[in-house]
Amino acid sequence: MRNIRLFWQIFPVCIGITFASMLVVVWLASTTGRSFYIDRLKEEIRERALLIEPTITALSSGEDQPFQDFVRQTGRRAATRITVIDGSGLVLADSNEDHTLMDNHGKRPEVAPALAGEIGYSLRHSRTLGETMLYAAIPVKLGDDRHQGALRLAIAVTPVEDMLALLHKKMAGIGLLVAVLAGLLSLYSARRISRPLEEMKRGAEQLTKGRIDQLVRIDSEHMSAEMAGLAASINQMAEQINRRIRIIIQQRNELEAVFSSMADSVVAIDADKKIIRMNQAAAALFTLPSEVVKGKAVEGVVRNAYLLEMIDFTLSHNLPQDQKVTLFNGTDPIILQVHAVPLRDEDSRNMGVLLVMNDLTKLNRLETIRQDFVANVSHELKTPITAIKGYVETLLDGALDDTDNARRFLGIVIRQADRLDAIVDDLLTLSRIEDRERKEEIDLRPGEVGPVLESALQTCAVLADEKDVILEVECDEEVVAPMNQPLLEQAVINLLKNAIAYSPHGSVVTLRCQESATMEGERKVHLSVIDNGPGIAREHLPRLFERFYRCDKARSRDQGGTGLGLAIVKHIAHVHQGTVEVESTPGKGSTFTITLPAAPRDQQAAGDGDESV
Repeated sequence: MRNIRLFWQIFPVCIGITFASMLVVVWLASTTGRSFYIDRLKEEIRERALLIEPTITALSSGEDQPFQDFVRQTGRRAATRITVIDGSGLVLADSNEDHTLMDNHGKRPEVAPALAGEIGYSLRHSRTLGETMLYAAIPVKLGDDRHQGALRLAIAVTPVEDMLALLHKKMAGIGLLVAVLAGLLSLYSARRISRPLEEMKRGAEQLTKGRIDQLVRIDSEHMSAEMAGLAASINQMAEQINRRIRIIIQQRNELEAVFSSMADSVVAIDADKKIIRMNQAAAALFTLPSEVVKGKAVEGVVRNAYLLEMIDFTLSHNLPQDQKVTLFNGTDPIILQVHAVPLRDEDSRNMGVLLVMNDLTKLNRLETIRQDFVANVSHELKTPITAIKGYVETLLDGALDDTDNARRFLGIVIRQADRLDAIVDDLLTLSRIEDRERKEEIDLRPGEVGPVLESALQTCAVLADEKDVILEVECDEEVVAPMNQPLLEQAVINLLKNAIAYSPHGSVVTLRCQESATMEGERKVHLSVIDNGPGIAREHLPRLFERFYRCDKARSRDQGGTGLGLAIVKHIAHVHQGTVEVESTPGKGSTFTITLPAAPRDQQAAGDGDESV
């Protein structure tokens, strides 16, 4: 059934009741007024008849002419038609017509009762006069024998009908005016009743749409007590709903933020094995947009047989699972610790499964690096410690008596101790650099690179002279870069020491500083150390900057290196938002290059940094 607005349920009913009431009132007034006037006329005409009855009785016994004259004159004076009828219905006299030409009136409705001895009345249209007439007939004694007759009087009711018609018009006009006023009042009342309900409807619609920022508050100032109470209840309900919706939205946003920012990959799956939600980590893991996969079958997104088996098992047995699963991103393995947990509603009914996948790849890689680091450190430390221990035991076993061997053994112990000290120093240096890099405590200031290179050359000059290696510098003028001078100087020194150590006698080591610009317009500073040493095989280049990694372990130890110099260079380059690269050809030498972002020359710091490592 079609719903109709409350306004159209109230307004037409009010108008209909008003019109019906007016019609009833007009009908009652008309019928009652007409009946009242007719009754008054009947009473009046009866009194007139009774008034002239004695005269008619007396004159009916005499001559006919005086009788006829009296009837005619009396009827004209009284504006009343007078008719005398004998017992057979024959008209004896009439005030308006020639009685000899008139029909027999014995069966007329008003005459018959009078001839029977009663008063008769009749209201009908007179064809003779062409008007509606009220007839009244009373019994009368006629002639000398006093036989029964009837005296009939008739008066026109047309004036009464005209008056009633005028009254009807006035009542119709008044009724129309009252109907208009009633219609306006009904319209006002209907609008007054329906408008608050419409406002309540709009407010409810805003709530159902979640438009809590456009909440409609209902003004109950001009309402009825019942409507005002309803409006107050709705306003209170709307405020409570608004408050709860805001709390729900806040909690949803908090949960969404937590869900989206989780480092673990999370996938929610319903009982039909369709994806409900997937966070950003899971989308990145499966290389799919998180919004696109909503409602998709899990088989089309997760294509690992072990994961699908875990989902099926959890859905069918309603039990959690926990196991490691390996995925492949191309050829790279991704190790996941997967937790499959049943999803339950408030009635503890199973509604799906939640997959939480923790990526263990980096942890495993770090664990591998840690194990390698521990093994390398142990090996690097064990070698000099073993040598020291062996020579000390030899001295204790009697070699102290042999002065020459004793001095030689003690020299070896000192060199091995120096090597241990160098390894510890490099480890501490590397640890401090990483710690300060992590805490962002390293201050970088724009400064000229040239003085840093000159200081590094001076530091390595003695070592170069001992090996008869020539150091050359090629540097562009006024090259400026944001840097920490002690750290950058140490990186250059480490590269120079390596180059000197592996360069043959009489060779040249070149320290070059150049500035360049990329295709995007970004300016770079390149610090290169070029040697003519034996070079490095291609297979060693990717791991060259790892800690304790050695291409030729025996020769490296003979050169006195700790295996940490290049790792320190790599971290110093990262601290300066730069990179370090190596190019090498076996038998032709190597080129190590540190690339740093350049700074405008007008930003050169007023003084060089004096921060030490």
